[in-house]
Amino acid sequence: MSLFDRVRRIPVKGTPANALAGVLLRLASALSGASAALVSMMVIVLPVLLAWVASPQSSVGWPRALSVGSCIWLLANRVQLSSGPAAISLMPMLLTAIPLVVATIAARRILMQLDDQRPRRLSGWADVRRDVVEASVAFVSGYAVVGLVVALVTAGDPLHASVVGSVMGTAVVGAASVLIALLREFRSQIGSVAPEFSGWLEARLPIHLRRAIRPGLWGVFAIFGAGLALTLVMVVIHLGRIGRLYDALGADPVGIVLLTLGQLMVLPNVALWAASWMAGPGFSLGQGTALTWSHSSPGLLPLIPVLGAVPAPGALPAGLWLSVMIPVAAGALVGWRALHVVARLSSWRAKAVTAAWACLIAALVLTLASSLAGGSLGAARLGGLGAPSLAFGATVLGELLVGAAAVVAFSHLRASRN
Repeated sequence: MSLFDRVRRIPVKGTPANALAGVLLRLASALSGASAALVSMMVIVLPVLLAWVASPQSSVGWPRALSVGSCIWLLANRVQLSSGPAAISLMPMLLTAIPLVVATIAARRILMQLDDQRPRRLSGWADVRRDVVEASVAFVSGYAVVGLVVALVTAGDPLHASVVGSVMGTAVVGAASVLIALLREFRSQIGSVAPEFSGWLEARLPIHLRRAIRPGLWGVFAIFGAGLALTLVMVVIHLGRIGRLYDALGADPVGIVLLTLGQLMVLPNVALWAASWMAGPGFSLGQGTALTWSHSSPGLLPLIPVLGAVPAPGALPAGLWLSVMIPVAAGALVGWRALHVVARLSSWRAKAVTAAWACLIAALVLTLASSLAGGSLGAARLGGLGAPSLAFGATVLGELLVGAAAVVAFSHLRASRN
């Protein structure tokens, strides 16, 4: 933590006498977690209620609209919804950002009020700070309680979620927000939270792996950005078809706005699917469908306007396999960034190992993100949307390694000639 951050935190924390601790800390953390869940829920529910008020075609009461909005909040927390035989598990990533950001802000406000002068430790538990553990557990519990209440209240409605799934999903989002808040609040001093564990981890993680984290993230951003760019290009090319699908729906202006917002929420998901297409494994829009370099077989699609950007069924133009050069170029970027995190006079082996670790980190992150980006939008045919995560990760790893190896080899040859 920088000196500036320490100075900035003093007015918020106050003196150790009025810093949060003990029962007051646990209570404040639990209330903060619950309030973060409620605030993010209101951010999601409010547009649904406004649409219910403004839409002349609405045929349900406000309690049902509130129930639907609450279930959408659960979906944003990675909770699978059910409606009869249909299962909805496709998590819109931009929608998930709402509860995650709100909860992270709330968790950080609690962490800013801890007493850093003489923190108590849990001996036998990696010497972890007791106040951090208490605050984290209470915050996650308070957040998950709201998920439990929502699941119980909506249990009898057509759209609902399981109690166990609701608790687990909201607990995971709450824990993720606490982890992000810890990283942002303690920054370079994050090891002071659990010094024994930090020391153990530092002693066992290769230095090349630690140096490779940032270059690996550069690779993730490059491949995701390329997938996002491809998605936007396809939307622009097929704007006419998408507009005709909007006209076919015959929705009122409020419905059109909500539908457009809903499609924007899944933009990161589709960008990852497009990245998988560029890498080679492609993606599917339901059972029995596939979109690859050579062929488009989307099947019978639901009437969602943005799906008008999907290529028409049949063979695709030859040469699209050249899109594989984009992940290879991303690998070159990873290799170039990896060369900048090691000493200039380091051996070529040290540079190659760092670049290889960076490629592996990028592939693992993309695999995880791809698995989170897929899911179900209903029963039967709509039960398998997304990219094959493991195939995507393995393929993109090979492509990144090719690009990174080329850069490292070129750098080594140039250095040897000089």
